[in-house]
Amino acid sequence: MAEKIIMPKTGMSMEEGVIIEWLVKEGDLVEKGDPVAEIETDKSTMELESDYDGTILKIIYPAGTTVPVVKTIAWIGTPGEELPKEEAVVASEAHSAAATTTAVPASAPVALKAEASRASMVGDRVKATPAARRAAIEKGVSLEAITPSGKHGEVREGDVLSAPSVSATPLAARIAADQQISLSDVAGSGHGGKVFKSDLAMLSAMSAAVADGFVPSYQDELVKLTGIQKITGKRMFQSHSEIPVVTENAKADVTELLAVRKSLNESLGSSLSINDFVMLATARALRLNPRMNSSLAEGDQLLYKGRINLGMAVATPRGLLVPVINDADMYSITGFSSAAKQLAMKGREGKLQPNDMEGGTFTVSNVGMFGVTAFTPIINQPEAGILGVCAIEDQLKMIDEKIVNRKIMGLSLTFDHRIVDGAEAAVFIKTIKDFLEAPLTILA
Repeated sequence: MAEKIIMPKTGMSMEEGVIIEWLVKEGDLVEKGDPVAEIETDKSTMELESDYDGTILKIIYPAGTTVPVVKTIAWIGTPGEELPKEEAVVASEAHSAAATTTAVPASAPVALKAEASRASMVGDRVKATPAARRAAIEKGVSLEAITPSGKHGEVREGDVLSAPSVSATPLAARIAADQQISLSDVAGSGHGGKVFKSDLAMLSAMSAAVADGFVPSYQDELVKLTGIQKITGKRMFQSHSEIPVVTENAKADVTELLAVRKSLNESLGSSLSINDFVMLATARALRLNPRMNSSLAEGDQLLYKGRINLGMAVATPRGLLVPVINDADMYSITGFSSAAKQLAMKGREGKLQPNDMEGGTFTVSNVGMFGVTAFTPIINQPEAGILGVCAIEDQLKMIDEKIVNRKIMGLSLTFDHRIVDGAEAAVFIKTIKDFLEAPLTILA
């Protein structure tokens, strides 16, 4: 008897999923547990595994299709089995709709040429996931030069992200993709070999063939939001509309913290980050300020959470993800750093599972690496607040009648004013500041 392969429902809020790529084709023999497709949910991308042994009889929806949850997307069974007639009609309609959607108008030859150029740039003949192709375009690397790690010999996004990258401005990367120029062949004039538009122009001047045809073309491009980006936008709008929020900003002197971090990394051979210390300090501060680790309950009540599960905002090519480190206050600094790195890597590679992003009680968002000195992060409901971590700046201070240079970090705390008042929030952010300015207390 033929069995259904359905679009899974991985969370209460999930209503639909996107089939990114089929890893099998009709007629393939699969075993229970074999990955058959890569799908994108409202939180992450994941491999959909078969629940049955058998042959793929029919793929109903092609790659790129958005399908409601628990809807049949394929059939598996014994060769020769007949499917219900209605399923054959659905399959025909689904493929017809996909063909109509992806058809390219004859009136758009320039856009088609640009897209073909970019596909050639990243190796259209190489078997790779769509996420890997997008990452290759963004990094300006060729898929032919990347060793695949996929079970079916395909290049995955993690393979591209781990490959040596070439630093380039967004404009230079776009021009290189349109002109089929490998950035690895360009000698960048910027710091660390960063490639600028002028470097590409110089390269074109050195080659008559390129010089004759080097006419940068900039086309408008309509890009569909990923499922993750759509649900993130919806939840952020809902949060900002429903919660009376206040943001308080503070500054912490992290001069000693930087010294302690350097010493630990040298002695332990580790790679502890500033964010590791900030998040662990936040977890410790939440234990001392339990109201910040609470949420509104039914009626006029607050639910104080017994566990401190810290959400960590991670930017990925598909959108913002927030994996959760459970019982964050129970970790040592090295243990916390290891857990954070593993979750961040899984997020960038699209391997986070729904349970990796559930149960958060407070969130930390770090944009300091981009030079941001203050911002207003939006609360991840139903949490009481979110801490924004900002850039570290040099600041001259008078200490013991001497002018010394100190390292100052910005902290931005957004909180739900229904749960926490201004004074309580100020005490909480000061607790974090005190931990960061006396870093050995974080390690105690």
